[in-house]
Amino acid sequence: MNKIDNKIKDFKGWYDNHLPYHNAAVGFFCDLISTIPKVESINGRTKSYDECISKFKRKYLPLIKPEESDFEIRDFLTDMIGIRAICFHSDEVYEIRRGLKKYFRETDITDKSIQLEKTDDKFGYKSLHLQLVLRSRLGEIVDAEKFKNIKIELQIRTVIQDAWSILDHKIKYKKSIPQNLKRRINRLSALFEIADDEFLNIQKEILLEERKIDNRLKKGGRIEKSKALDVFRFLFVALKYFPRYNFIEYKVDGFVQEILMQKGDFTEGELNEALIENLSYVNTIEKRIKQSLNPYTKIRYCLYKSNVKDFGSILSMHQQGIFNSLT
Repeated sequence: MNKIDNKIKDFKGWYDNHLPYHNAAVGFFCDLISTIPKVESINGRTKSYDECISKFKRKYLPLIKPEESDFEIRDFLTDMIGIRAICFHSDEVYEIRRGLKKYFRETDITDKSIQLEKTDDKFGYKSLHLQLVLRSRLGEIVDAEKFKNIKIELQIRTVIQDAWSILDHKIKYKKSIPQNLKRRINRLSALFEIADDEFLNIQKEILLEERKIDNRLKKGGRIEKSKALDVFRFLFVALKYFPRYNFIEYKVDGFVQEILMQKGDFTEGELNEALIENLSYVNTIEKRIKQSLNPYTKIRYCLYKSNVKDFGSILSMHQQGIFNSLT
């Protein structure tokens, strides 16, 4: 048995003995990193024995001089524990990196986003790879002392970057294939990169529209009567009448779509008019039935009362019965 075979045998014994410890460390690091703001999901694993040996032989063994013997395979493997943290938007990747500094010290960094942006023929698979080790003096963190000397590799990706990475690994023969196939793969990866950028840009535009609502409300902005209703204009009107209510995004979106299905050309001004003219009456319904009505229900009643022809189906049969019995 030669020197390398002996080293591999020693590593196998070390790997098997430490596997329960490393698996426990995966759970610890996943739990800790999941507390960082903007981390939406996380998973981790201990690199398999075969993967460790394969990486050592491919990447490090050629660099070892024949006469060298004072080394251990495990010392070359800094990613025995791999963690992947997923966020929504690309600008959150670096927010997560900043948040990690509370618990970790960086020992190495590979920014695949920067690497890709320096090329003109590769797209799509971006991520930030950090090699981390726990900071000292984390006594308030249970088990921090137990895992303080473990180096981990953390990949931070957006959901779109992660999706492309998964699909990319499923594509066979990417390097030595005909040029037309390479071009199609590059086109596909470029679409993922564009999608990532657009997802971030759309989110920024949504936040800008929400700020406009706040500014209009603070400045007592006028109703723009002829403007077609959308979620932002709905919120501007609704918050004038229900300023303390928490309008949840997906509920607002669904409700506005329901209104527009009843009357596709409905405007901001028409919604405001329906509330001005009918909200006080709807409040009397609330008192008479001795039941608290949420803003959505009150708006439904207002729309129904303002124009039964257009909004005849916006109330349930039960609600129509209540309304008709009190009028």
